[in-house]
Amino acid sequence: MKVKCAGKSHIGMKRKINEDSYLIAPDLGLYVIADGMGGHRAGDVASRLAVETMADYWRKVQNNEKPSYLRPIEKEVSEGAKHLINSIFFANTIIHEAQKKPQYHRMGTTVAALLVEKDCVWAANVGDTLVYLLDNGRLVQISEEHSLEAEQKSMGLSHLETSTNPLLKHMLTRVLGLSESVDVFISPIRPDAGDIILMCSDGLTNYLSEQSIQAILDDFSLSLDRKVDVLIDEANRGGGGDNVSVILLQVLEKGKWRKFKKKLKL
Repeated sequence: MKVKCAGKSHIGMKRKINEDSYLIAPDLGLYVIADGMGGHRAGDVASRLAVETMADYWRKVQNNEKPSYLRPIEKEVSEGAKHLINSIFFANTIIHEAQKKPQYHRMGTTVAALLVEKDCVWAANVGDTLVYLLDNGRLVQISEEHSLEAEQKSMGLSHLETSTNPLLKHMLTRVLGLSESVDVFISPIRPDAGDIILMCSDGLTNYLSEQSIQAILDDFSLSLDRKVDVLIDEANRGGGGDNVSVILLQVLEKGKWRKFKKKLKL
């Protein structure tokens, strides 16, 4: 599958440091956003460890030095998807071990990752860093949100008072680093040519509505890079109370670039 990509991270309007980290690695087919938590407890260190660990893992996979599985993966997914899950397991272990240092105690991070294969894109996540698909102008959430509010809604336990409580939305039920093991959500995406996949930290979704996000992504007058800029600018204009990171992948038509180069005699 051929894709083009654009991405950026911004500190936001109110934070002193950027605790988000991101990876764009087309050579690995890997794209990652990690949103560190803890502030003074080194959330930026946790997010950076997650991204660096996953990148190192996938370089080993590319070199046919595949790391062993930390635990059995019984999900019916491709081998690549299993390694994507395992790379997140490794990141969790590295961050958990780093907490032995007092300055890193109780640090953690959310993570979302995309792995591009020949016939699909695998989306994996832990926490509230989310993945969406813009499919024929319709924005669909692919990832699973691991917050108390989201899990109450999935069980049908939410009501008007709790659903509008911001404390419940920001109370995460899964993150990397706080426990020895972590449960990773994963799902395949089989987009058509022209579809856009959005991965973002909650600094975007907390300050920009899904309707606004959809309108920006569906604006054909904007390049992919410009869409990233506009999403971040609008989140900052909406309050900018958190770091905001955005990665966009757009699926290309098969052979389109080859025909274009031939026409230009490149």
